[in-house]
Amino acid sequence: MIVRSLRTRMLLATCVVVVALAAVVGLFSSITAKRQFDRVMVLQKKRPADDYAMATRIESSYRATHSWNAIAALDRRVLVIDATGRAVARHPHDLDSYAVRVRPGGVELSRLTGGRSEALMIRGGWRVTDAEGRVAGTIYFLPRDDDSRVRFAGSLDRLLLGGIALAIVAFMLIAATIARRVFAPVEALTHGVRSLAGGRFDARVQVSGNDEIADLARAFNGMAEALERNEIARRNMVGDVAHELRTPLTNVRCQLEAVQDGLAVVDRALVDSIAEEVMTLTRLVDDLQQLSLAEAGALKLELQEVPVEAIVVRAVAGANVNMLIEPLMVRADPLRAVQILRNLVVNAVAHARSRVDIRVERRGAFAAFIVEDDGDGIPPDHIDRIFDRFHRADSSRSRVTGGAGLGLAIARELVQLHGGTIAGGNRDTGGARFTFTLPLFIASS
Repeated sequence: MIVRSLRTRMLLATCVVVVALAAVVGLFSSITAKRQFDRVMVLQKKRPADDYAMATRIESSYRATHSWNAIAALDRRVLVIDATGRAVARHPHDLDSYAVRVRPGGVELSRLTGGRSEALMIRGGWRVTDAEGRVAGTIYFLPRDDDSRVRFAGSLDRLLLGGIALAIVAFMLIAATIARRVFAPVEALTHGVRSLAGGRFDARVQVSGNDEIADLARAFNGMAEALERNEIARRNMVGDVAHELRTPLTNVRCQLEAVQDGLAVVDRALVDSIAEEVMTLTRLVDDLQQLSLAEAGALKLELQEVPVEAIVVRAVAGANVNMLIEPLMVRADPLRAVQILRNLVVNAVAHARSRVDIRVERRGAFAAFIVEDDGDGIPPDHIDRIFDRFHRADSSRSRVTGGAGLGLAIARELVQLHGGTIAGGNRDTGGARFTFTLPLFIASS
């Protein structure tokens, strides 16, 4: 199973390091313990014979000299306790710092070193008798400073430290791998954000994997694409607004210059022509303001109970259309609802050959308004853009067939403010079909 969560993977990596540390330490400790144990067993089998030989030499020397001077020649630490339990000989002299107490089965040595109490219990002494066979004392052989016990503990300590060092190295390698995998895309994201902030809306980051960082990279790319589309739309809108304003302004300017140059006289026809251009400019500015308010969510709706028949009748006033209406009540702003349907009807009438149909039917909790015409339909490469501002399928940009290209954009925003949906496409039999929904009015009980 592939683990997507980066947090989970880091936790698992930490667990792996801990397990590896325990395994390394356990393995080396086990190997060392077995080896040292084997050596201790060998030494334990060997030392009784060595101790017996040394005890025999000390006993022979004591019988000959009645002294324990023979222990000074040994390379072992030796303590001699007489029959009264008193320490009568020690070798080497550092044993003088120990207090000696005879215990059942052995002798105990203790001292204070650096504020700590140190104790050592010695068992298995060798009795020494004089020439008459009387017990002269008991010889105890102490462990050497480099005894196997010390080496055993030292080996364990060294291998424990080695195991910990190996585990730390393994942890660092795993951490470096995770850091490279985590921070490389983070650095790429940082570079992408800076590029985006600098105005490079084409900035993208490479996405790999399925963890949280990859999700963040995808979200960044989606945001960058949206910003790029918005920037392109903004530039296009500026160009489109300039284009739409330029034509009527140019007409007005030319007519006024003709009057100033004496090439035309001010008559009713000239005034009507200028007034028409001014009205065109006024409608364009009004549409832009209305669209801006709707997109910003600042356009207020006066929602009320409205019969769909009243909306349709007001929207198609003066137009030759066929209607099939179910008696439904919607919760809508009457003026805005009429505006939505009128924009679609005007568009359909402008493109129809001979027929425009309007149907209203119930779809769940919504009333669906369907407007169809029998014209040429929408070009396939324009369907996804028909609700964009200033977009017109008519490349000639003629106002007779295309208007300013704001009607459908305004209709979409108004429908969405009502909580409905709008869509456009082509009929199977030819012509265009636009459908939008408004929520039904549901009386409270």
